[in-house]
Amino acid sequence: MNNKGQAAVQIGGLIMLAIAVIVGAILLQASAQNVGEVTNTISIANQSISTVVNGTAQYLTNIKSISGVVVLNETGNVVVSATNFTITNNFINPSTGALSVKILPAAGDDYISAWQISGTAEPLTYADSGGRSMATLIIILMALALLSVAVVYAVKNYNQ
Repeated sequence: MNNKGQAAVQIGGLIMLAIAVIVGAILLQASAQNVGEVTNTISIANQSISTVVNGTAQYLTNIKSISGVVVLNETGNVVVSATNFTITNNFINPSTGALSVKILPAAGDDYISAWQISGTAEPLTYADSGGRSMATLIIILMALALLSVAVVYAVKNYNQ
């Protein structure tokens, strides 16, 4: 039996395993970092929009949807009634072409000042429900694949 040849095969397999696990761990870590951006909503507190002009749309950029909206006047001490504005989610901003939230003050609005807006928002990177589930599953399956590669190599060499 050629022991030197067997040692070379085992070392080659060990090097291949090390490369596979290292590359896999790097890809897993890079992918897992971005899952939070895809699956988490953000809280917006007192985001200001410029002075409201009746019937002129304002846009919240960097978010595509907002819920649980509370609008306060400029000083933050008076709540602006929901009948005084209309919010449109997933709206294309005509000046920038970017996805945003459109806030349209009512035409007869008495609140002509800057507004502060609070609520729960979906950032531009937020995925729909199926995408959020898949992003998490991909990370889990990738980790299991890395584990299985290492276990299969260990079992194969244990049996020899």
